[in-house]
Amino acid sequence: MIITVSNQKGGCAKTTTAINLAASFAALGQRTLLIDLDPQTHASMGLGIKTDTLDYSIYNVLSERAEQKKFIENVIRPFGANLDVAPGHVLLSTIEQEFVDKELAVGRLRSVLENITFPYQYIIIDCPPSLGFLTFNALFAADLAIVPIDLGSFALFGVANLLSMVELIRVKMGYSPKVYALATLVDLRSRFAREMLQHVRGAFKDNMFESIIHLNVACRESQRLGIPVRYHNEKSKAAVDYELLAKEIVGKFQEDSQAGLEQNTPESRGRVKEFELDFSTAGNVHIVGDFNNWRIDESSRLWHQGKGSWHKRLHLQPGRYRYKFVVDGRWIPDPSNRHAEPNPYGGIDSVIEID
Repeated sequence: MIITVSNQKGGCAKTTTAINLAASFAALGQRTLLIDLDPQTHASMGLGIKTDTLDYSIYNVLSERAEQKKFIENVIRPFGANLDVAPGHVLLSTIEQEFVDKELAVGRLRSVLENITFPYQYIIIDCPPSLGFLTFNALFAADLAIVPIDLGSFALFGVANLLSMVELIRVKMGYSPKVYALATLVDLRSRFAREMLQHVRGAFKDNMFESIIHLNVACRESQRLGIPVRYHNEKSKAAVDYELLAKEIVGKFQEDSQAGLEQNTPESRGRVKEFELDFSTAGNVHIVGDFNNWRIDESSRLWHQGKGSWHKRLHLQPGRYRYKFVVDGRWIPDPSNRHAEPNPYGGIDSVIEID
């Protein structure tokens, strides 16, 4: 299931919701991808990713420039158990100008996600705080659009414009996502907040989540640390709120979620395998093997998670694979895998079997 989090009004916990909803799905055992489609890259920064040092990002996946293009699998990097992220970049702000065929361009992200090889149950897209090209792409790709609404005086500011864009997508493209409102930054001790909550519920009626996100200092603390709130304090009110929201979505849209899983999963069975290597002095690490014809390129590169920890996730079909790590040009077996066998060249290859 593909979910966008969008509102052109700032300060409504849009990015906070995208990050923590993704982390909550992952905690429920659902393979989840968070895509940062905002040129401000707040979702990436909220996960401790320094986007100005990235070699490539979701920009490279959407770009029309041949020298810039990458597959989304090359961009995705692991963050935690069941949680991956496709980081954003400031260059996203210029990407619309790259497209000659504007009609084709509005479906670019949808096309990418329809052909992704990693089997995600949930893909969460953090949209820019505007209603331009990138938001249109995200809405056209989505099954569900979540509109976070803080309960201030201008709570519904800009929502009508977002709904107009959804209607435009329906008219022009023959498709539109379901739209649900989410009350955020809620402080029910205030009578004004309680009245505004009823006002917003009256405006959206059945298209509003029962779950609400309370105002909670743990969210700000986790943002400073560059981690989801449940990683910081899983018993905090905010962590509980986002878990309840994730469970509500799973229950409410179970059929859509299963359809998305079937669409994004290859017909043959397979599973995601995570490879890790601790090598504090390494400058570059690749993984090569039978699964990629032992080829070293950008798609074989491991991500450096800091403190000498290197990671890579691969979706592998059932079978038996020989492989090695390539550390700064030196080929070594996987030190964490006791299954190995001699190769014809006098060396040792690590071996894995995928059921």
